Amino acid sequence: MSELAPEHVAKAKRIVCAEFPEMTGAEPAVSEKGARGKGGPGNASIFVLTFQKNIPLPDGGRLTRVVRVTIGQEGEVIKLTSSK
Repeated sequence: MSELAPEHVAKAKRIVCAEFPEMTGAEPAVSEKGARGKGGPGNASIFVLTFQKNIPLPDGGRLTRVVRVTIGQEGEVIKLTSSK
């Protein structure tokens, strides 16, 4: 299993906080999704960083916001998704 470099995790945090300011302070759970391509040498791993935070709503309720960043081993952001 490969590891994602700390600078790539920091990059993902910056992107999430810029796009979703309410997610500031959320720490991601990092999981390895697998490798791009079909076997062979040189395939890079893909990682999914999942940020989760309970956001207070104006009516007193709470919303659990989930933001996922799919990032390559070299630090390129492949996909950014968010719950409502």
